[in-house]
Amino acid sequence: MLNKPKYIFLRFFVPALLLMAVSCVDQLEYNIGGRINTLVVDGLLTTADEQHTVRIYRAKSDEATGKYDSAPITGIVMELVVDGTQTVAFTEDKVLAGKYYLPEHFRAQVGKSYQLKFRLPDGTNYESTIQKVVPVPAMTNVKSRFVPNQAADARLKFNGFHELYIDTQDPADQQNFYSWEWTQYEKQDWCKSCSRGVYAVNAILPGVYLDKRYFVSGNEPFEDCFSPKYSWDNDWSMPPIPNEEWTYDYQCRTQCWQVFRNPNLNLFDDRLTNGGKILQRSVARIPFYQHGGSSVELRQLSLDKDAYNYFKLFQQQTENTGGIADTPPTALRGNIKNVQDAKESIVGYFQVSDVSIVRHWVDRKDTGASGITPPGLFEALNGRAISPEPSPNINTGSSAAKILIYGGPPRLPTALCIKSDARTPVKPQGWVDLQ
Repeated sequence: MLNKPKYIFLRFFVPALLLMAVSCVDQLEYNIGGRINTLVVDGLLTTADEQHTVRIYRAKSDEATGKYDSAPITGIVMELVVDGTQTVAFTEDKVLAGKYYLPEHFRAQVGKSYQLKFRLPDGTNYESTIQKVVPVPAMTNVKSRFVPNQAADARLKFNGFHELYIDTQDPADQQNFYSWEWTQYEKQDWCKSCSRGVYAVNAILPGVYLDKRYFVSGNEPFEDCFSPKYSWDNDWSMPPIPNEEWTYDYQCRTQCWQVFRNPNLNLFDDRLTNGGKILQRSVARIPFYQHGGSSVELRQLSLDKDAYNYFKLFQQQTENTGGIADTPPTALRGNIKNVQDAKESIVGYFQVSDVSIVRHWVDRKDTGASGITPPGLFEALNGRAISPEPSPNINTGSSAAKILIYGGPPRLPTALCIKSDARTPVKPQGWVDLQ
């Protein structure tokens, strides 16, 4: 399955979680305690028919521990400036704080320039440099190879992955820089885990109990974990709550897919291949989570020289330090500035690029002779086996569950597949339903 659509790609890029030591470009210096307080910009725009968003948040480090945390910023006025004259306003998401989106069918166009501008609630104005499109050739000849005795990434504790390769034709007589990204979709069957509680479809009535054994369900929707706790004011008739740790897992009510994205940067400078073919370039490593197939979207992007240098430095730093969990003495400065104070450093890079997109189906039929048993998606993600809530006895209706609920939808309940960056109930493009 091979498509060759080409899109313009516009990105306010924040690699992984952001803050690294770097050796050149522009750096943010911090004291030995690692105190950080910086604005972070993250967004993506293409010519594809998809929702385009920008997220703004502030990253801070705890003065005592040095650990990082982030807080979304609401109330921002944001716009995209096209060719220096036309402006397109963003709308603030009312559910996800700090997220701003363009009109539903807005897309970038070849040959136009783009600049991000926004104003914080305190009146501070920010803008990116103006970026123009650098054309990128199409990807062709996608192939995959199963690698059984190696982990796809050093952070994974199991072996087996499919490596994906592509060909592309590099344009002659010009310097080109490329990057590759991938998004992978795996079928997900388990949508919620409840620690020291149970999943409740409807809200539980407060202070209403039955026979000192059951909490009682109401009719208002809840769709979340119900984890009751004792307090000094509890009614004596409240059902007992075990003084132990447990977790119950609940299956998805509808179809659901887990979403994975490339954890590492994949960059290329055409100095040694100028005008020639780039053959069998490795662009993705897809872990062998489970026997079912997996849909992968590959993206080939073009970078200008400044963007390439920015991402290359970030790549080198993460490889040399062991990852973003290390305490960084400095942070990489992007191309977004405070209009009133040029000394303030903002993390994030506003990038414009042409992009070639291919959707590829990995059927995993070539894994049978390897002798490798995949961990299963749930265990790979959670590091443990599935632990469902005990089913009620068909004859008596009794259950060995730690928390019992009377009324409401029948037990066992199923859980919602809630759309997020890591999960979607929407069938991915290129997905193959196996019979």
